[in-house]
Amino acid sequence: MENKETKRGTYIRSVQSVIAEGAALLLVALFIYTSISKVYDWQGTQKAMYNQAFPIWIADILLFLLPALELGIASMLLISAWRKFGFLLSGMLLLLFTAYIGWISLGLTERIPCSCGGVLNSMDWGEHFLFNLVFLGITGYGIWFETQKIN
Repeated sequence: MENKETKRGTYIRSVQSVIAEGAALLLVALFIYTSISKVYDWQGTQKAMYNQAFPIWIADILLFLLPALELGIASMLLISAWRKFGFLLSGMLLLLFTAYIGWISLGLTERIPCSCGGVLNSMDWGEHFLFNLVFLGITGYGIWFETQKIN
């Protein structure tokens, strides 16, 4: 018969597991949505990308790289053997996006470009920054959980 501490520990680990699954699924939804919206509105994506505060050659690379990377990360988050790596890549990508938004918000560019497409288009740069911080927190939890699971 299990003692109370063992049962409590098992219960906590299963709740943490459910939260981690939810975190992974939220990120999957985010990355699939952003990837599909970029491809679906390819002309709008090109226009928005060429209007950003970085050189056109970077925009050319990102036009093709971002949708593929977002779908790749979403796939990794769905496969338990790849989930930790998916969370790590999510964190890196979100950190880069968030840093870029912060850079824009602080006025460190000559001009403020237009924002993202899709539902995120309705957000201003500050709201988008907060949105990304929330998803960075979700990603951080996923990384922590996957690390704890391995240890």
